[in-house]
Amino acid sequence: MNARPISLTLLLTGGLVLAGAGGCSLLPEAQSDPTKYYVLSTVQAGVASQPDAPVVHLREVELASYLRGRPLVVRRSENEIEFREFSRWGEPLELGIARVLRDELVARGAASAMRGAGARRDVTSHDYTLNVRVLSCEGLANGTVAFRAVWDITSTGEKSDVKARGDYRAADLRWEGKSEASLAAKLSEAVSGLAGEIAAALAKK
Repeated sequence: MNARPISLTLLLTGGLVLAGAGGCSLLPEAQSDPTKYYVLSTVQAGVASQPDAPVVHLREVELASYLRGRPLVVRRSENEIEFREFSRWGEPLELGIARVLRDELVARGAASAMRGAGARRDVTSHDYTLNVRVLSCEGLANGTVAFRAVWDITSTGEKSDVKARGDYRAADLRWEGKSEASLAAKLSEAVSGLAGEIAAALAKK
């Protein structure tokens, strides 16, 4: 009475064994990771060292909360943004912006040295403190780039006060909507433009 069920079981088991022997697998093949990683780059070429330029302490760059993740951001409308999950920053965005600002300010001769966010708050170690808050840093669906940052430069000492401040907005920058690499390149230009504005303010001190 149990001959047919037993025969069916043996047939199925034999089929699985033969499939394994033939090199076939019933498991799905592993897919390669499509994620790509991007970094901001320094645009300004280096210049001769300026030892008489001030030493600047760059505090930790602040980001609008929606920019704190790793995916690159594309704005679809005033109230809609898209996170490009397979296109990510290779480092926290605030660290990348700080790195480019430090490199650019020294390269432009606006600072003889830059102190990082973790530097000791010894007023004798730097002449000015630079505060930067990034309000937007993304591509727009229409192909333009949105980058805005507010900043201020304060003096050191017991009577510290604001020496300069600005509200920088990148203009005339466009990216290729299907190329996140072009977006990273244009955002690098935007940060370089911010560095240029800050460098001009430091030159007046």
